[in-house]
Amino acid sequence: MSNKTSEERKQRITRAFAARASGYDSAADVQWLVASRLAERIEAAALKPDSRILEIGCGTGFLSARLADAFPDGELVLTDIAASMLERCRIRLGDRPRYQVLDGERPQGLEGGFDLITSNLAFQWFVDLQGGIERLGSLLAPGGRLMFATLGRKTFDEWRQAHQALGLACGTPRYSGVDDFPWPPGFPHGMDEELIRQPYDDGHDFVRTLKALGAGEPAPGHHPLSPGSFRRLLGSLQGEFTATYHILYGELQARGAK
Repeated sequence: MSNKTSEERKQRITRAFAARASGYDSAADVQWLVASRLAERIEAAALKPDSRILEIGCGTGFLSARLADAFPDGELVLTDIAASMLERCRIRLGDRPRYQVLDGERPQGLEGGFDLITSNLAFQWFVDLQGGIERLGSLLAPGGRLMFATLGRKTFDEWRQAHQALGLACGTPRYSGVDDFPWPPGFPHGMDEELIRQPYDDGHDFVRTLKALGAGEPAPGHHPLSPGSFRRLLGSLQGEFTATYHILYGELQARGAK
């Protein structure tokens, strides 16, 4: 993907999330659940109470609120690519944290030395996932950790299969799995996975939910289906539709850790 194409894609993603900030919480059931499970992992990691913490893609603050409670003496730097999402997060948490509009995969201008860098369901939007994680890893303090949740390969398998059954091209991005995740070299790391099967009223409800989240950007190079083909697709998904969310929980340690 060329730099121009990558930048245009990132701008579309930013606009989509910015436009949906006010209604995001009402559609974000899975995002809330995964934030809770990631928070439990962070709380179990026994980090020091006054940790310096950076969150990438904080959205409206699901994970941020848990971090604020778990680290009352910590320094919280909360970032998102969309300013309207940050404002929603500020309404939820108040003025204790520091808020910054930031493209998480290119964190220029941040002072390093974070004890924890974390992110809930934002890394799947990175154009350069390996490079983005490496750049974030370089901001860790000695002994620091990067702990995140992102989407994996089996995400929306049912949606892909519905396309395939009708001979249609599916625009859902292809995500990595545990076995081919693009970890940057030189960082100790590990990963767990989970499958969450989320029910929807029908295919239309599934699509409507993704749009309400601002998560409708297709894979690079995908051409949208014609209106007729899209109607056929949704017509094949009447009645309850279940979509799989394949969640990868990753942890990377600062270079030099054992």
